[in-house]
Amino acid sequence: MAMPPEHAVFLRRGAFPIHPAAALDQRERELLSQYGYWLEALVTGALTASTPEQIQFVRVARGEAEPRSAFEMSWAKHQWATDSAQPRVGPMELAGRLERLRSARIAAVIVQEKYAERRAAIMDQFRPLLEAIDAEFADRLRASGEEAARVEAEVRETVLAFGASFRHAGVHAVYTRPRVTWDSRGLARYMETHPDVGQFRRVGKPSVSLRFDALPETQPPQELLPTRMMGEVD
Repeated sequence: MAMPPEHAVFLRRGAFPIHPAAALDQRERELLSQYGYWLEALVTGALTASTPEQIQFVRVARGEAEPRSAFEMSWAKHQWATDSAQPRVGPMELAGRLERLRSARIAAVIVQEKYAERRAAIMDQFRPLLEAIDAEFADRLRASGEEAARVEAEVRETVLAFGASFRHAGVHAVYTRPRVTWDSRGLARYMETHPDVGQFRRVGKPSVSLRFDALPETQPPQELLPTRMMGEVD
């Protein structure tokens, strides 16, 4: 069976740079040097795994199975050395970053409060004029807003019936086809007995969400803030 041309491109790229700390024997080093770019393309998804051996290799590279073949063992050793060389973040460093983040948020709240106070003081001078303008436009604003909402609802229903996007008079009505979703848990169970499905699986990058405890309602003077923060114990 001929090698697909897109695979041959990676096989012709030359010697693959092997991490110097990788514990490879001579045979594994030669194998990885010759096929490394091709293996990397399979792992990253630049190439689609199309044979059972390639699919199994990708599963091993993603940590879903133990390495057994020479290709899998060579790549696992290289990947372990590469991951080990990455800087590790310890609890102390992470705690320090979180403390600085909380300090920055508190400092931002202080600035926002001062801004709000100054703005409110100025707004009080013009409040009677603003209230008069509000009263003058209240009915017109409500009526015009309701009419715009009514016409928008009619447009949405019309576009749904039309079944395609349409642009006219500076308005672009974008029609979006119904979204297709899959049962991730069901697919994972199905893939256990049908591993060839794994070639269509894509793993995204990890993400971080932050949740904050309520900040104090009253804040100390800003010049004392760093000292208080350093001595604070949750």
